[in-house]
Amino acid sequence: MGVARQWCGPLGKRANCQSSVVICYASPRGYTLVDRRLYLPEGWFAPASAGRRARCGVPADATFRTHPELAGDMVAGLRARGALPARWALGDEGFGRDTALLDRLAGEGLWYLAEVPHTTRVWRERPETGVPAGTGQGRPRTRVRVDAAAPAPVELSALAASLPPTAWRRRLLSEGAKGPLVAEVACLRAVAVRDRLPGPDVWVVLRRGRGPAAELKAFLSNAPADLAEETLAQRSAARWPVERGIEEAKGEVGLDHYEVRGWIGWHHHVTLSFLAHHFLVQARLRLGEKKPSPDRAPGADAAAGRAAPAHLDRAAGARPAALHPVPEPQRAPLSSQAYPPASPQLVLIT
Repeated sequence: MGVARQWCGPLGKRANCQSSVVICYASPRGYTLVDRRLYLPEGWFAPASAGRRARCGVPADATFRTHPELAGDMVAGLRARGALPARWALGDEGFGRDTALLDRLAGEGLWYLAEVPHTTRVWRERPETGVPAGTGQGRPRTRVRVDAAAPAPVELSALAASLPPTAWRRRLLSEGAKGPLVAEVACLRAVAVRDRLPGPDVWVVLRRGRGPAAELKAFLSNAPADLAEETLAQRSAARWPVERGIEEAKGEVGLDHYEVRGWIGWHHHVTLSFLAHHFLVQARLRLGEKKPSPDRAPGADAAAGRAAPAHLDRAAGARPAALHPVPEPQRAPLSSQAYPPASPQLVLIT
């Protein structure tokens, strides 16, 4: 069902596999998986595949949707139902490169912070635009263009290389198992490119590890211009709940333990797995156990000198008990600006 040769995340390469898009919801109280869509490759909608779709029970009105389009549909559905208040939407590079999704998230009233390719281009200042004067021959020009004298947009990799050392600030991203997670971060305002024209004003967040061979990561965000840069830096490292949630669902409730061949069977199994994971999260909260908040990565206990939860102890080779950490007192966020006031919730897309 939906199997094709495509990128497989667990294998880290292209292989014959299924692919899906998952939405995770995270808040200071914990996180859980809340929605899913099975991705059907474009070849499944070719006329020659009509019989295969019918045998698998694919709805007759189903159409081809890309991963970003599926993500946008789910976020729009969550916002329309109004059951899960959220301020932020975070996504990896596969979603950040899709400007239509970013604009859709902004239209839903969310602040997105998405990783983007290093080749993404921005303007440091908004360029002048207008309709070029005609030559007096042929049809009059009507298309708006960037002024010929305006500087060209620059790639984020070149922008990072051009920044002076003073533009980089050492930021505490979270507390990790081996101590505080610290990176050098540069935040600056820029203008995004939309169809070769200036688009919305955005934050550019550039993050690199410490050292000469440190990897550079780039993010764009539509957060307000007066938002603290510390918040942007911490949000850039806040996608771990969706990865941990999927890991828990696979290890504890059998998310990946299925051999179904139909549309209904896949959705039935994944939905029940999500519900089972949600039940365990609710049970843990009722018992008084605490989950790390999105600003506090797993392993912060070891960094603070306390005994690590059982799910972090891999040395003995025992099966992880990821859903049963040692109860601990509630801790404050990393700083007073770790969460925007009254809006700590995150929507994470993978």
